[in-house]
Amino acid sequence: MKFRPYLFGKSFTIITDHHSLCWLANLKDPSGRLARWALRLPFNKHSTLLYKYDITISYKSGKKHQDADNLPRSPIEDGMIISEEIGALSTILNLGQEQRKDSEISTIIQSCQESKISNRSELQVIDGALYKRNFDPSGKRWLPVIPKHLRLDIIRHFHDAPTAGHLGFIKTYDRLRKRFYWPGLYRSVRNYVMHCKECQRRKPVPQIPPGHSMPMPAVEAPFHRVGVDLLGRFPKSLEGKKWIIVCTYYLTLYAITKSRPSADAPEVSKFMIEEIILKHGAPRTIITDRVQVFQSKLIF
Repeated sequence: MKFRPYLFGKSFTIITDHHSLCWLANLKDPSGRLARWALRLPFNKHSTLLYKYDITISYKSGKKHQDADNLPRSPIEDGMIISEEIGALSTILNLGQEQRKDSEISTIIQSCQESKISNRSELQVIDGALYKRNFDPSGKRWLPVIPKHLRLDIIRHFHDAPTAGHLGFIKTYDRLRKRFYWPGLYRSVRNYVMHCKECQRRKPVPQIPPGHSMPMPAVEAPFHRVGVDLLGRFPKSLEGKKWIIVCTYYLTLYAITKSRPSADAPEVSKFMIEEIILKHGAPRTIITDRVQVFQSKLIF
């Protein structure tokens, strides 16, 4: 103990707001479960850890325990942290002036004001600022077009701020697309979130712990183990094909593909017979994702 030089051989009192602990410590002749709990207390007479100290347990109401209660609490965060983050967006109040600092947006604003762009266009100048029409009913009808020099601050606010919570890419993008617009918004948010150091440090990629994986045994010969899967549905080709069947050999990673009009059991079995069994022999093991078509008795 750090306080042993000060407490050893002296009588002292531990003041706590843990009412149940005080009751158990002062309980005479406990039995059963209470006795087992009492043995775990460091100041119990049967404990060799602190019984050498002369300790008295005293109860103090939590309302009156503020002197010691403040010590283990985290310090109050500086309110300026949040205000600084919000301050980064304060320039949006002067959005029209900020947009004119961007040469591309300034040109579009000038064209709109000179009636070179139709009023039915997706872009409109409202209160001196450029907005884009939003066709998503879940968001605002008109989204402000953000100039290049403000985009990073906005992404940082919606991802890094204490009220943002370092959400993932999809949730961060969903929040931004309902409020703002700029070309390449999807790519900008994805790159920022993917390179966020705090997210990389605190949110590791979910994966099976080392040693818990179940690797398959090595393949002894070609065509002994194959994997079969379906790709689609694709737009119908001129030949009426909408699906692709893929077969991969585990030893060489050699792949065989064939287009098919449907993904039912007869088409899959026809592919297995004509392209696999008749050409390379019957494999010992066939691995699939166990969708309904691969569980058909016609195939296996």
